[in-house]
Amino acid sequence: MPLPRKRLIDASKPGWVHCINRCVRRAFLAGDGKEHRKQWIEQRLRELSGVYACEIAAYAVMSNHLHVVVRMLPEVTAEWSAEEVTRRWLAVFGTRVLKGADGQVSAETIAGYAANAEWVAERRVRLGNLSWFMRSLAEPIAVRANREDGCTGRFWEGRFTSVPLLDQAALVACMAYVDLNPIRAQVADRPERSAETGVRERIRARQRHRIGQKAQRLATPAQQKQALRRAGLVSPPPHAEAGLWLAPLSRCLVAGASSSQGWSVDEYLKLVDITGRMIAKGKKGAIPPELAPILQRLDLTVEDWLATVTGWRSMLGSALGHASSRSLEAARRGLGWVRNRCPLFGKKSLAA
Repeated sequence: MPLPRKRLIDASKPGWVHCINRCVRRAFLAGDGKEHRKQWIEQRLRELSGVYACEIAAYAVMSNHLHVVVRMLPEVTAEWSAEEVTRRWLAVFGTRVLKGADGQVSAETIAGYAANAEWVAERRVRLGNLSWFMRSLAEPIAVRANREDGCTGRFWEGRFTSVPLLDQAALVACMAYVDLNPIRAQVADRPERSAETGVRERIRARQRHRIGQKAQRLATPAQQKQALRRAGLVSPPPHAEAGLWLAPLSRCLVAGASSSQGWSVDEYLKLVDITGRMIAKGKKGAIPPELAPILQRLDLTVEDWLATVTGWRSMLGSALGHASSRSLEAARRGLGWVRNRCPLFGKKSLAA
């Protein structure tokens, strides 16, 4: 029997979670001429990342399902004032009447709601809650799509699936798996052409940084300014993740991991790029020698890696991670083992 989500995710130290939401009957409700809905979902995800106490490591919006790798940060909401909690909540759930003609909630309205301590306390908890985050993401899309189609009924297939990622290998592997979804589905042939994915956002941020570096090497300030203007930049981005709304890779760490276990932008993009090229070519030919050393950092084999990223639903299970991580998780839940379908980490793990 599936565990309730409150037991599945450790509330004392919530970590990274792989969430999957599928369209009802697996129908292509964001494809087959309705691809613009993918942009709706991506934009909504971006908006919510600036409202909820969360970090998003990766995402992929497909024609009939959605992947998000997210970490909620409920401890951050404790630092927000009552007015900040109110402002954020009403930005998501405020009605047109509350927001007014300009789409903004007045200071008087915010102050009125903020004065209700019980109301604020409840919203503070919700703004750090995964279920409320996913509800805020899915519900408006369903309403908007039904309005466009002139119909009623479900858009999403029941509740979303959530899989805790227990260690650094599970997190990085899941991020790459999600980012490579369009390539595996043959709707893109390389990461930079994978629309509505986190990896394309990371690539674009890196490209902006490289353009800024090249502009700075030009002879005169006028030439530098012109080069930046052509790229749509006002000034050179200070680093390869400047302006990125996703969590920087230095923050994509599981609880207890040290900063030395983090990945640079180039390291992660290299892993995704090499793997993506192999998938696009049907794994024919020799395995690029660059891939093995990258995976050694995660204690993963090339063969298991390819079996995972080329497979379907291979990032599912009760939790993902190496055997030692799954043993600790099984003990925390009071179980003999935790279910795991991922080829990278074996079938199951006994509790310690």
